[in-house]
Amino acid sequence: MDIEIITTGNEILIGRVVDSNKSWVAERCQMLGHKVIRHTSVGDDEQAIGDALQAACKRADCVIVSGGLGPTSDDITVEAAAKSFGVTLYRDDDVVESIQDFFHRRDREMSDSNLKQAQIPEGGEVLPNKVGTAPGIRVKLGDAWTIFLPGVPKELYQIFNDSVMPWLAGESSQRFVQKILRCFGQPEADIAQQLDDLEFGKVQLAYQVKFPDILLRLVAYDADEKKAKSLLDDAARRIYERIGALVYAEGEDVMQDVVGSMLRDAGVNLACAESCTGGLLASMFTDAAGASEYFECGFVTYSNASKMQLLGISEETLRANGAVSRETAMAMAEGARRAAGTNLGVALTGIAGPGGSTPDKPVGTVYIALATPDGTDCHHYVFARDRIWFKKMAATAALNMIRRYLLTTKES
Repeated sequence: MDIEIITTGNEILIGRVVDSNKSWVAERCQMLGHKVIRHTSVGDDEQAIGDALQAACKRADCVIVSGGLGPTSDDITVEAAAKSFGVTLYRDDDVVESIQDFFHRRDREMSDSNLKQAQIPEGGEVLPNKVGTAPGIRVKLGDAWTIFLPGVPKELYQIFNDSVMPWLAGESSQRFVQKILRCFGQPEADIAQQLDDLEFGKVQLAYQVKFPDILLRLVAYDADEKKAKSLLDDAARRIYERIGALVYAEGEDVMQDVVGSMLRDAGVNLACAESCTGGLLASMFTDAAGASEYFECGFVTYSNASKMQLLGISEETLRANGAVSRETAMAMAEGARRAAGTNLGVALTGIAGPGGSTPDKPVGTVYIALATPDGTDCHHYVFARDRIWFKKMAATAALNMIRRYLLTTKES
């Protein structure tokens, strides 16, 4: 089916509330083989809601509406729909009983205004709300099935999963499969240019920036789920052949999870020394449960004095090359490895800005070094953005450097 999603509420229009409902619903409609053709947002205005519904019901086979089912005077979605389509509302006794029971179980007194949530359009089907008071409703308006859902996310999720999803599944002959390839190391435009001449047939390729990653989302529909998966696997194989070095994971695993698993599998432990990232890399490592198996410790050596005292860097190295330099980064990595007694030591030193730059070291400059039993390597980057963006990019680049080293040692 062609599906349109409408969200209502003044708080959405003015930006006070981020409308996450539409993306959540849209993703699940797509998963079931349906096509979402439009998202619309309207305020708490009877005429606007009615006009939006009239237009949507002419364009789409199914319209899913969230918001405006509450007990207050600005919750007017169902009333607006009934008036616009000339449908009679009736009070559903079962819904009234359900609302009364909701308050009784919580030892609270029910307000008379809650009874407006029991107003159901003639011909409508009640979709039970197990976590709140306002039920969902499915009703034919014009030529389209229209589904009304509460705007409260946890209530919307429950009703959608229990009542809407099974119905949508029954209305589709197509099965949806997807594969997400997570990339790091090049901008979206550069990756797209490298893949531009590839033809994937029935497989759709979409790009998504999910900082600091670029996600390649491969999607296929087919009545035969095995066939759809085969099409995806073939498309993914061709992408790996072209840009395999940039793809670090599939699915939801982020860089620190991937690197942590690789360290654990290799039986390798690590210490880090950070200046410009201020401990972010250590924090990313320890976000994962079980990080103590491979992460030994982190040094945040922001000043020159701490670099000398904690990492054993000579004053001569700092004076001759500066705190932000290849030589200092390598000395920091070696110092962290030596002080912690680990297999690996990684270090970052750079200029987060906005001040502190020089003609040969602009804002965004960072040196990342990795000390290993085989020697010490250092990479130089310029991530010229705001401080928070810079720190995340630098820390992720350090993780990626460790990943590539581990891949190399595994292959050898």
